[in-house]
Amino acid sequence: MSALSTTCDWTSEQQAPKPSRIKSLFASLMHEIEIRRALREVSTLDEAMLHDIGLTPGNAEDAIRCGRH
Repeated sequence: MSALSTTCDWTSEQQAPKPSRIKSLFASLMHEIEIRRALREVSTLDEAMLHDIGLTPGNAEDAIRCGRH
């Protein structure tokens, strides 16, 4: 190969950069804010409305944080 020909083989060997700790912390914070917003919204529902969507007051937070099982 001549000195002028280049290949892009080196790009496949590079690892993808890991997200910074600050970015990860910010993402976790935003996720927690979304969860708390949903908890506030669900807390305004009465027991009949919760029953209609398949929840009880006792398992609403678990359903919001982890999804329904």
